[in-house]
Amino acid sequence: MIALALLFIVIISLLWLVMRLLKNFFEAYSNVYISESNQTAELQNNLNLQKNEMEILETEKQINALIDERLVQMEEKFPTGQTQEELSEQAPEILAITLKNMLHSSLTLMKNETLGTKN
Repeated sequence: MIALALLFIVIISLLWLVMRLLKNFFEAYSNVYISESNQTAELQNNLNLQKNEMEILETEKQINALIDERLVQMEEKFPTGQTQEELSEQAPEILAITLKNMLHSSLTLMKNETLGTKN
């Protein structure tokens, strides 16, 4: 009777061991599948981030080109190569030059801020 009980305990423990090994095998298999999915998703996210960065850089280049074009136009309309004596004689033009310099500084600051926020 004791031999039969020991045999029963051995069989139960072997079944428990097989069940435990199968459980570990299926957990490992599912982890491999999940890690492959995670790698694919991570690569896709990196690709999307690079694409977005390229679009942002292109937009910034367009904005910078437009700002530079406007600055050149303002430089043509309001040249800054005048001396102090000419400026004192032409008081109304002083306001225009000051306004041009202020806009130039503002646009330059905006350009620098957009470059600063990119980094």
